[in-house]
Amino acid sequence: MGIWDSVKDFRKYSNQYLAAFTGTLLMLSVAASYGWTSPTLPLLLGDDSPLPITPDESSWIVSILVLTSIAGPVASAWLIDGFGRKVTLLLAVLPSIVGWILIGVGDSVTVVFISRALSGISYGMAYSSMPLYLGEIASDRIRGSIGTLLTVMAKTGILLEYIIGPYVEYRTLAWISLSFPATFFVLFLWLPESPYYLLAKQRTEQAEKNLRWLRKTGDVQDELKMMQTAVERSQQNRGTFRDLFSRGNRRSLIIILGLGALQQLCGSQAVIAYSQQIFDQVNSGLKAHESSIIMAVIQLVTAALSSSIVDRVGRRPLLLISTVGCAVGTFIVGLYFFLVDQEVDVDGIGWIPLAVIMIYIIFYTVGLATVPFAILGEIFPTNVKAVAAAIYTMFAGSVGFGVSKLYQLISDEAGTYVSFWIFAACSAAFVVFVFALVPETKGKPLDQILIEMHTSTSRSLNCCCRSPAKQDPATHAA
Repeated sequence: MGIWDSVKDFRKYSNQYLAAFTGTLLMLSVAASYGWTSPTLPLLLGDDSPLPITPDESSWIVSILVLTSIAGPVASAWLIDGFGRKVTLLLAVLPSIVGWILIGVGDSVTVVFISRALSGISYGMAYSSMPLYLGEIASDRIRGSIGTLLTVMAKTGILLEYIIGPYVEYRTLAWISLSFPATFFVLFLWLPESPYYLLAKQRTEQAEKNLRWLRKTGDVQDELKMMQTAVERSQQNRGTFRDLFSRGNRRSLIIILGLGALQQLCGSQAVIAYSQQIFDQVNSGLKAHESSIIMAVIQLVTAALSSSIVDRVGRRPLLLISTVGCAVGTFIVGLYFFLVDQEVDVDGIGWIPLAVIMIYIIFYTVGLATVPFAILGEIFPTNVKAVAAAIYTMFAGSVGFGVSKLYQLISDEAGTYVSFWIFAACSAAFVVFVFALVPETKGKPLDQILIEMHTSTSRSLNCCCRSPAKQDPATHAA
């Protein structure tokens, strides 16, 4: 009976899943451009390189994408209300398409830099606009599972690059990767615009038509009225940058910017972007690209399971466990590389850093990779949520650029162990930050969360207690 109910539910929501799956092909595309560096940099730095580069140039190839991703939210903020969610997402993929073409035909490092800059713009636009589209097309009951698709598809894009990259030529990989954004563009052309946007533009008939298709029913009048009310309320209470610095919002801003910094400073950017180079230094018995593939599979599976864990365990406990796990993991890996640097015989323990990195990825993905986005959607009022998301994306991108650029330089000059111990120290320091400032929001209505955030003497430090009120499903639509 349970299986049959699940089948009926899937049929009922199948059009929403179709729209979400097609839309999140964009996330797969932009994440693939980030994962591209792992199998490609060892090839470009090798003796038989199709395009010889220096270690410094390799660090720029990684970090330029992160740097230009900061411009994505700015472009999206201008486009998304003026031209719509659908048009914004279609425009977001175009720089990525041009970027892959440039790699396919280019023959200089400068062309690769331009390609990575364009891919970064797509990356930033996708991450700042896709959550809004998913949140506005999804029914309350499945909003959580649809929101999870964003992370799952992103990890799938990284995995595909890890799997394909080591077995094809440099330019062949670019042409294969081009198929990801091209497929998204062709398929997404046929998907509906958000009913919320259409109502905001007084296109009520089209909004009703799109909502009927998404819900697979003709009886959408009640929901359409609720959407209209929400749109009118949003238009009357538009948030500004200045509103972020009011008393309660200022505290929320500190929390979310701290989590954005923690996401980068725990070492995730370096481990994902440089994974094959890192595994090249580990004598584990596996080839570097095989270890990278295993890591990407583990990350994908963990991401797929994380949504249910977040609502069962809670935000604060997961963040604390994740941060401690990252601190311990990066310290142990750093210790291994320190022993290698001191010329200690580590042939018999090469499996340890491999296993620890895999465990590190689990800890990172289950908490730091997902929870900050949930918290972002819960601790800000609706009228400043979009502004807060843009600031968060830009700040995290800035910190990520520093991590991506400096990792290679520090590792080359001082040793890989120094980079990992810096990650360990930052993670350990942020354990105190999470414990002291981040509230537990599991099971609390949005109104209660906002009241606590705006009351200086009210803060939930109990990681385990559960409010009797049921969490608003809309909080997943960050």
